[in-house]
Amino acid sequence: MNYELMIARRLRLRTDERGLSPSIVIAVAGIALSLMVMTASLCIVLGFKHEIRNKVMGFDAHVSIIPGHLDGATDEFNFIEFTPELCNLVDETGLFGGKSLVLDQPGILKTDNDFEGIVVRGVREGGSRDFIADNIVEGCMPDYTEEESKNRIVVSRNTADALGLNVDDRVFAYFFTGNSVRARRLDVAAIYDTHFSDYDKVYAYGSLALTQGLNSLDSLACNKVELYLHDTSDIDRPALSLQNAMMKGVYDGRLDGVYRLSTVNSSGMMYFNWLSLLDTNVVVILVLMGLVSGFTLISSLFIIILERINMIGILKALGAVNGSIRKIFIFLAQKMVLAGMLVGNVVGLGIMLLQKHLHFIPLSPEAYYLSYVPVEINWWYILALNVGVFMLSWAMLLIPGQLVSKISPATSIRYE
Repeated sequence: MNYELMIARRLRLRTDERGLSPSIVIAVAGIALSLMVMTASLCIVLGFKHEIRNKVMGFDAHVSIIPGHLDGATDEFNFIEFTPELCNLVDETGLFGGKSLVLDQPGILKTDNDFEGIVVRGVREGGSRDFIADNIVEGCMPDYTEEESKNRIVVSRNTADALGLNVDDRVFAYFFTGNSVRARRLDVAAIYDTHFSDYDKVYAYGSLALTQGLNSLDSLACNKVELYLHDTSDIDRPALSLQNAMMKGVYDGRLDGVYRLSTVNSSGMMYFNWLSLLDTNVVVILVLMGLVSGFTLISSLFIIILERINMIGILKALGAVNGSIRKIFIFLAQKMVLAGMLVGNVVGLGIMLLQKHLHFIPLSPEAYYLSYVPVEINWWYILALNVGVFMLSWAMLLIPGQLVSKISPATSIRYE
């Protein structure tokens, strides 16, 4: 063991028997507080991006096959057939883990006292049905594979409040199909609330058989085929691969329809652009907190050096060079850094873990689309953050270490 490390280990971080030096307390607290803020910012932004992304992908599939053209200005919807040939072509790509047929039908829900415009999204299983089932607050999701559930719908909390509906209530629905209006009497099976008012105000969920029957279509007809990827980190590349495969299928004569592809990156572009702005906020917070902890550490180390000027003079009189004395104080300061990082990690991660499981910090759903502060703990990011804080602190310790070279042994030994 070199003598610099030995002296640093033997140095006490106390100025007297009453407790730690105020400079030590300030330095450790500054590092701990900065690391807590950085950890919280990182975990909250990751959680927020994860939750909002999942909500957007719950309403819009990763990739959707939609009609390729509009036949006429008077047609509300065009339909496609999810033929076995199209299904086989999707399967041959090996990129998608789930498929779901969807048929949206616009209409009006009417009670004795009020009415509300709505789009009934006909679903069967998987995809958006599972997402809505996870967000039901009253009632339960119907099994749309059963015939008796054909006329049972799930409405949003917004729609239920606007019309005064409760679970098991009956409501008249009027649907616009071509040039005619068709009426149905539907039962409210459940009420959902995703806190995503932009979508909640628009969609109710019913059976695919209901919306297909309203348009006199067979079981393979829909206006959207929802496709779900195994890996959502890259959505555009699989969509392009499927598009090329479909174009080749048309050229080879396997497909005879006209199709287009839509991805959630385009349909949810507004939300994803908003989320990308959060990354800039995190970078600003990390830089500011890093500078705060660094300057706090520098000022504390200056005070520590001034408190030990006598010791520095004695070491210089015994032949110690400036570089060795600087190492002593850098080792001493690193003890403070590690102590601050330990406190910051324990407290910061403790609060984040409690929030992750207990959700004790609320949010306004109207403003943030979530009822609580979301948290996602990525341990690789946490490790990288700790390494970055330690390296930054070590680099900033070199600044006060230069003070050692300006201290004269003759005057420092007599320093009071």
